[in-house]
Amino acid sequence: MKDQLEFLHSKGIPAARIDSGMTFEENRQVMADARSGKLKILMVSVERFKNERFRQFIAGIPLSMLVVDEAHCISEWGHNFRPDYLKLPVYCETLNIPLVLLLTATATEQVKADMAAKFAIQPEHIVQTGFYRPNLDLSVWAVAEQQRNGRLLEALQQAPAAAVVYVTLQQTAEKVAEFLQQSGLNAAAYHAGFKDEQRQQVQDDFMAGRVQVVVATIAFGMGVDKSDIRCVVHYDLPKSVENYSQEIGRAGRDGAPSNCIALGNLDGINTVENFVYGDTPEPEGIRYVLQDIADNINPEGNWEVQLLALSNSSNIRQLTLKTLLVQLELLEVIQAKSVYFAEFKYKFLQDKQQILNRFEGERRAFLQALFAHTQFKRVWGELDMQTLLQSYGGDRDRAVKALEYLSEQQLIELQSRGVTEVFGVNQQALLQPQLADELQHYFAEKEQKEIARIAALVGFFEETRCLSHQLAEYFADHQAPRSVATAPYAGESRPS
Repeated sequence: MKDQLEFLHSKGIPAARIDSGMTFEENRQVMADARSGKLKILMVSVERFKNERFRQFIAGIPLSMLVVDEAHCISEWGHNFRPDYLKLPVYCETLNIPLVLLLTATATEQVKADMAAKFAIQPEHIVQTGFYRPNLDLSVWAVAEQQRNGRLLEALQQAPAAAVVYVTLQQTAEKVAEFLQQSGLNAAAYHAGFKDEQRQQVQDDFMAGRVQVVVATIAFGMGVDKSDIRCVVHYDLPKSVENYSQEIGRAGRDGAPSNCIALGNLDGINTVENFVYGDTPEPEGIRYVLQDIADNINPEGNWEVQLLALSNSSNIRQLTLKTLLVQLELLEVIQAKSVYFAEFKYKFLQDKQQILNRFEGERRAFLQALFAHTQFKRVWGELDMQTLLQSYGGDRDRAVKALEYLSEQQLIELQSRGVTEVFGVNQQALLQPQLADELQHYFAEKEQKEIARIAALVGFFEETRCLSHQLAEYFADHQAPRSVATAPYAGESRPS
């Protein structure tokens, strides 16, 4: 988002973002600018829509268009399916957004059709601009494990400017960066295990030219728009043809010749496959989730869950657990109703009595009740939402709106945590005896699809045809020129 915003600002377009790394003041200012109409573009992550406070805020702003980047994530046939994307059509309808633009650089025919169906986009409104980029030289170098570092150094020494090296594991990123540093290259590691500040510093240094080579997991690259990346090296095999296409796409965006080199070695194939197997829940984990739903249905017929806690107790990874819940929604076993924060904490920025004096009548009485049902420990207080609603009446939305208003007026500083999701439960569907087996079958099929995707990647690199032509063909772009590879993958190298 940071790089994209800098680009927009350079064109005189008023744009901003909301993300977890922003300060209270920064967040308040962006919200105020959005409400006043000063902003033309607001960037947020898809997951931001699960935030109760954000939904309260965005519902009050007229929106003319929803733009979804990396839109292939909405498709289960896509290489990076993210369950939260499936909710976007619902949000779009709820917020009365009249126009939608879906953007992706890695959609096969099947994925495009799925994306269009989710938003009822007609075939004549699907635009494909082509995948072939003539300035990228794609090649595979067959290397033995002990040669890998040496060949990597050779590849990077050919790069006159910036380069990105992709690896699979966080530990590998640090080791390879250290090797390159010892070899005299200005290199830095980047992965999701680093703190936000460290990742941001590496990215800033790379964009500014203070670091020549970034050795990274796939955590690096989304939205990085550096025009003069001259070399992208895959130290390990990428996860899929789609991932490969996305990652080499960061090279040569200025149109100048750039090299994309994959160090071909199948030694790491088990590591990539193990990531897939780790995303397949055990039958016991699936049954645990179904039992948790059955055991915790409240009198209103709803089930409330905090994903992290359930992930730990069921031994199912959080992303996989989200996928499981989406499948239960598609099977009409549960229905997403709302998301709220379990905890609201605030501190007064002005005197409590002065705040109350700003209001009259019932509004003042409601705030008095809200403050009275807050347990303070020195400066910060935690609102007991349940006792507030029991004693005063009304609904949760009103309390959240009141806190948000006080925050925006700089009368309090507000913090929230403990995201809780609320689902309605179809108890009859939940008790179907074949439900657990049906879910297990879904994940088994998904696992096989991902393993087949890895096999397709290996086959892609082992082909003797031109890599660039193959890549364009994979994404149904039949306009790319044909070329003849001068050497097969089994030999020393296999360029395109």
